[in-house]
Amino acid sequence: MIKKIAGMYALKDGSMSFVWLELDTNTDTVRVYDSCVFKTEVPAIIAEGVRARGRWVPIGWNNQEMMQCLLDRGCKMLPDATSDTDEYAEVISREIWERMRSQRFKVDRKLTAWFEEASTLERSDNKIPRDSHPLIAATRMAIANLENAKSKRRYRHKPQPQAAII
Repeated sequence: MIKKIAGMYALKDGSMSFVWLELDTNTDTVRVYDSCVFKTEVPAIIAEGVRARGRWVPIGWNNQEMMQCLLDRGCKMLPDATSDTDEYAEVISREIWERMRSQRFKVDRKLTAWFEEASTLERSDNKIPRDSHPLIAATRMAIANLENAKSKRRYRHKPQPQAAII
């Protein structure tokens, strides 16, 4: 079964980054399939861009104010913030690294901005950088919330009975 989750990371300058992940529950493999960064954009436009990728996809987040703005505009925000302490960033980064090493973490090749960030990711003072790598930070928000990933429910409409022709 394929489940989806998104991660949002709000930067101090007001920019917001998002990633969308698929979790294949049969193989426990995560695939990053979409990402974007909104720089100095109004919440209505951000929400429109997020909803276009699936209104039903839950979003892990780190900023209460921005979460409320998106929730008010119809985005499916998870109820609780995701911790972004140095210690928790380290734990989640290790989980991503473990998934990479075991080939259970994949990134769509078209996501060049994500790969550019990942290629420059280096610890500073033995800590995981956050604001300088917003897509990677959004990835951490999503990975930290994998247990909240959802599959899209498909409802089949029952066919309406046809009137009998006499």
